[in-house]
Amino acid sequence: MPKQSMPLFARSMLCILLSGCAAGCIRTAVEGGLSPRHFHFHDVVTKKDDNEPGGWRAACLEVGIERNNTGELFYCKFGIEMPIKNARQGEIPIDRAQSIAASSANQAAKTTLSTVTPTTPIGIACEEFKTLYHLTLKNIIDGARVTKRCREGIPPVRLTPPRP
Repeated sequence: MPKQSMPLFARSMLCILLSGCAAGCIRTAVEGGLSPRHFHFHDVVTKKDDNEPGGWRAACLEVGIERNNTGELFYCKFGIEMPIKNARQGEIPIDRAQSIAASSANQAAKTTLSTVTPTTPIGIACEEFKTLYHLTLKNIIDGARVTKRCREGIPPVRLTPPRP
């Protein structure tokens, strides 16, 4: 689907999720998108043996998606879990985990939302995004995952679309 014919709410979501907005995006909604600073990772499991891979970090996001023509607002909530260290990549510093989480989310949003129609329920678009985000992220970092629910005790970072 050409970017110019993409539904308005999908373009708004792209503006929320995509850093720098792609051509054809309505830039008045948000400047920038998910960035590394939105991913507040917390250590949830640590491995005591430094010679073995292990340990986890988790973050939680609630990204507001607004359907421009109706004003319907839906929060797409998801968890992100990253290994602190794994066998293939070794130690994964928190700034690298944040950067990869953000770029993977932006890539998944662009791909997912390019297929959304004006009649697609926002909740369905959110679920499709989470599925693709998980696949994208785990292909970059072994053991990383996107979860449909946030890990208990991890406070969500809420991103609300700005009002015009």
